[in-house]
Amino acid sequence: MYLTFALLPAGVFLFPAISAGPPLVEDSSLADVSFASLLRQWFVWASCSAPGAVDYSPALLKFISATPLRASAEWIIRRTFFEQFVLGETVEECIPALEDLRRSGIGAILNYSAEVDESQLHETGLDQDKKKQREEKMIQVLHALEKAGEYEKSLPVEERGVTGFALKITGLVDCNVLQRASYTLLRLRPLTKSSSPMNSSRLVPYPGTPETSDERIVARSQDLGPGTELLSLQDKLDEMGVLDSDEGLREGDIEELRELWSSVIKGALTTKSVCLFVDAEHTWYQPVLDAYTLLLSQEFNRPSKDGSWTGPLIFGTFQSYLCRQPAHLCHAIEHAEANGYALGVKLVRGAYFEQERKKWLDEGRNGADPIWPHKADTDNAYNESISTLMATLAFQLKSAHPERALSVIFGTHNANSCNLLCDTLVQNGLAEEKEGKLKLREDVRGRVKVAQLYGMKDNLTFKIANRFVNDGKPVALKYVAYGRLAEVMPFLGRRAIENKSLMSGKDGAAAERIRVGVEIRRRIFGWV
Repeated sequence: MYLTFALLPAGVFLFPAISAGPPLVEDSSLADVSFASLLRQWFVWASCSAPGAVDYSPALLKFISATPLRASAEWIIRRTFFEQFVLGETVEECIPALEDLRRSGIGAILNYSAEVDESQLHETGLDQDKKKQREEKMIQVLHALEKAGEYEKSLPVEERGVTGFALKITGLVDCNVLQRASYTLLRLRPLTKSSSPMNSSRLVPYPGTPETSDERIVARSQDLGPGTELLSLQDKLDEMGVLDSDEGLREGDIEELRELWSSVIKGALTTKSVCLFVDAEHTWYQPVLDAYTLLLSQEFNRPSKDGSWTGPLIFGTFQSYLCRQPAHLCHAIEHAEANGYALGVKLVRGAYFEQERKKWLDEGRNGADPIWPHKADTDNAYNESISTLMATLAFQLKSAHPERALSVIFGTHNANSCNLLCDTLVQNGLAEEKEGKLKLREDVRGRVKVAQLYGMKDNLTFKIANRFVNDGKPVALKYVAYGRLAEVMPFLGRRAIENKSLMSGKDGAAAERIRVGVEIRRRIFGWV
């Protein structure tokens, strides 16, 4: 109620005279949303549509947090951006919403959104405090995986295997270690001598593509020795944009990475029936994240012989805005087939292009930055990946080892990409039209999903859910963020920036503002 009155002045701008024109049609995804929530949504989307407000909001919030206005600012954020994009502070608060979504034919991926604050990197004097915070985050991750597993077990056996958990590795280790290890990996890979056919595959542009031999850095076993020889790899590597000044591994980094690997393995063992999605992040961390994804996939994505296999447990994130995307995806498919495991793919467009380009330019790295020059190039890469993945899935299901066929989740807010996916499923014989809906083939159930972020594009999520026959394993998913307000502030800042930039135009904040505004005007008009 208080929020309704607080935001009512802003809502005045929504109500021009509508005495003429066609009647307003109800948006089914907003039918059960309260009027106060509609006003909150409109305020959030209007804020995200104002580039200046979004660009300066992180610095403004940091300034306000050091003043007596902090409590007031947090009150506003909690009742606007937090309530819009974050489902709750704990995983327990999320479970009832997951149950509600499932009843609507929608699955969920939980995301503990305690992200690293990039502005605090390279700070000194707080190492022990930061380490303790990271250890606490790992405890929270393991707890969430247990609760998600309990939720999965509460479902009928034939409906399990949809719930996922997003693993953000930057929240579990000093990001400076990830960056140093990533530069060392880029320098080491060209020096690797192996008879593996993977070494002769196409050159994958920066930030490269992982190899099994990456374990020498990210998951080094004790019998390989301390790895002190790796500390001397400090040269530049023009083809990967690596500079002489890019610091490589320090003493102690390998041990910290080994501890991280042990924690991640423990998390994977805890998931059991819950899929683990390794989030992609900035390219200067990505070589290590890719390496962990590959090693986890080799460990946990091999079909079991006890009949309990439902598909890959580990999913890597593939960012289509990176120029490496086509070659990187093909390399991942080849590596999985050559090494006898099922590939798990989360395909996204990407969220960090402004920071990526700025860093590349500011630091004077060799060649063009790693992002496609135009948004259309990213869209093409994404849509071509849809075709590649669906054709590969169809081929693998007909092979001698259909149990090793890939699984994929398409993270997109683009309706055209969703329509293309539906068409491609039919063209490859993976689904058929049945009474106006798509029905996935039995061996495809659970292998193809589409996800949108919680708090965004609900109309598209419901459209996808209604496009497919509800057979107990949802195709439509929500990417559900949770965490305490102080923990998720970097996440909220990034989400606002994404809506301002990557999701501008017909698929972005302006479109959401208009959609919610239409519903508000429809309700006001109905009262008159």
